[in-house]
Amino acid sequence: MDYARNEAEVRKEAVAWYARLCSGCATDADREEWRSWHGAHPDHQRAWRRFESMQATLQRVPGHVAASTLRAAQSDRRRVLRGIAVLAGGGSLAWLSWRVAGPDGGLGAWLADYRTGTGEQRTVRLADGSQLMLNTRTSVDVSIDASRRLLTLREGEILVQTAKHHDVPGVARRDSRPFMVETPHGRILALGTRFTVRSDDASTVVSVLEDAVEVRASQAPGEVVRLDAGRQARFTAGRVDAPQPADPALADWEHGSLVVNDWRLEDVVGELARYRRGRLVCDPAVAGIRVSGAFPITDTDKALAVIARAFPVRVSSLTRYWVSLVPA
Repeated sequence: MDYARNEAEVRKEAVAWYARLCSGCATDADREEWRSWHGAHPDHQRAWRRFESMQATLQRVPGHVAASTLRAAQSDRRRVLRGIAVLAGGGSLAWLSWRVAGPDGGLGAWLADYRTGTGEQRTVRLADGSQLMLNTRTSVDVSIDASRRLLTLREGEILVQTAKHHDVPGVARRDSRPFMVETPHGRILALGTRFTVRSDDASTVVSVLEDAVEVRASQAPGEVVRLDAGRQARFTAGRVDAPQPADPALADWEHGSLVVNDWRLEDVVGELARYRRGRLVCDPAVAGIRVSGAFPITDTDKALAVIARAFPVRVSSLTRYWVSLVPA
C-alpha cells in the first residue's frame, strides 16, 4: 500500500528535480535517478504533473512579455531558471523567474493543489466532506490524513464550510481530526464552522460567519484569540489584532457581488481591480467620493459603468487593460 507523503516535502523534492534536470548539466545517471524517484510513489507523479501543466501554460506567454520580465528579474533567479527555459521551449519560461522569489506566492502558487486566476472562482468538495471556495487569484494546498485536516493558503481568499460529521457505514460520528487553515502569518483552528480567510503579503484577515475559530500568530503560538460568529480579526506573524465586528457583506463575493457601505471610491476600485486583468486605478481627484451599493465582480465593465452613472466620474481607457476612473 502507498501511504501519503508529506505534501511540503514532496513539493520541495519535485522543485529540486525540475531545476536539476533543466540545469543543462544533468547526466544520464541523474535522469535514471529521477525516473526511480518519479515511479516510487503516486504523490511524486502528482507533484510532477503540476510542473507539466505549468510548463504548458507558460509556453503560451508572449515572447515580448517574457523578455521584458526577464530583464527585470534578479540575476541569480535567471541562472536558476535558464535551464528550465530550455525544457519549456523558447524563452517563455523566463517569465517565471520573478515568481520564484517566495515560498508563499510565486512558484508555490503555480504548484498548489488548487488555484484560480484573475476573475476566476472555484468550489471544491474535500475528502472529508468540507467545502472550499476559492476567490480570485487564490492558491491553496490541501493535506488530509488520519490525524488532521490542513489547508495552506498561499495567497488570495477562501470561504470554508467545514464538515461537522462524516459518515461511516450505518453510523454518523463527529470528525475528531482538527481542521486548520495555515497562512504565512499564522494558523486558524476551525471549531465546526463557516468562515472566510484572506491573505496578502502584509497580513491575514479571518471572518467568522458561523460558529467559531481560534487564531494563533506564527511567532506567538501561545497566544490564542477566539472569534465567534459575526467577528473578524487581522493578524500578522507577530500578533493578532483585537477582534472587530465582521462586515456582513464580506462573503458576498460567493454570489458574484461586491457590496459596500460608505467606502471610499479608491477602495472600491482597488477591490474591483482584483477581479480584472490589467491596470485599474482611481484618479486622486475623485478617490475620496463615498460609495454605497452592490457591484458585479463577474463583469467589472458593468460595475464601472454603474459607478460612472451614479457619481461624477467617467471611465477613461487607453486599452481594456489600462483603465482609470477620472473626474467627469
